[in-house]
Amino acid sequence: MAAEIKQMSDTCTACQENKPSNQRETLWPHYEGKGPWEKVGTDLMEIQGRTYLITVDYFSNWIEADLLTTSTSTEVIRKLKAHFARFGVPKVLISDCGHQYTSHEFAVFTNRWNISHIRSDPGHPKANGKAEVTVKTIKNMMRKTIGTGDDQYEALLELRNTPKQECGYSPAQLCLNRIPRSLLPLNKPLEPESYTEGLSHRYTIKKHYDKRARDLPRLSVDQNVYFQSPGNNDWRPGKIIMRNSERSYTVKGTTGGTYVRNRVHIRPRNVP
Repeated sequence: MAAEIKQMSDTCTACQENKPSNQRETLWPHYEGKGPWEKVGTDLMEIQGRTYLITVDYFSNWIEADLLTTSTSTEVIRKLKAHFARFGVPKVLISDCGHQYTSHEFAVFTNRWNISHIRSDPGHPKANGKAEVTVKTIKNMMRKTIGTGDDQYEALLELRNTPKQECGYSPAQLCLNRIPRSLLPLNKPLEPESYTEGLSHRYTIKKHYDKRARDLPRLSVDQNVYFQSPGNNDWRPGKIIMRNSERSYTVKGTTGGTYVRNRVHIRPRNVP
């Protein structure tokens, strides 16, 4: 009887479309590269009617904040080229799926500059978490400087000179191999933690996060599935047509349209 009830539930469309969301998967730490500007994240930020391009180096946490004249691919590419000319061309660039990053022009740019462009799945910003966190940091910094009338460039200088908790080195030390002169007095040299202590700190964060998470089984091309859309917990029927990466898939809806979704927003669908 129990097996019959389960089979009925698994093939009941209304039951499946209203099931709870999947449990979160285990934390998958990003590879930060072997040196500065090997891997970067980028995102757009709006504050007081102005749009900024935020770029962050994964290895050093060095941040660039550029005011954009227009929110176009051309303007974003122009700013990124300036940084890459200064620091070197990254091997990997991570962004969200904003139109600036999904355009043909941006694809031509990354191909011409030999950059592997990885886009986070809609509704799953953790894949571009470094840039997302950086945007919050810069927004908070700018709000404070606007409120107090302080110089935002002085604040950015001090932010780059502030040591990272997990290793004890500042973004400037890791990126430039020196401590730039700033307006704040430094009474004594900073004593950085060892690299192994930094790794231990990250392992502790992952261990706590993973206590309430589990990895979901890999899905196959042509597999029938249900998928969710950002901001909507309802499940829609579809079929896997492409596996983009370990946790990213392209799904074709049964009513049309193709969608890129993270594995946490997809689950298998039993077809009677």
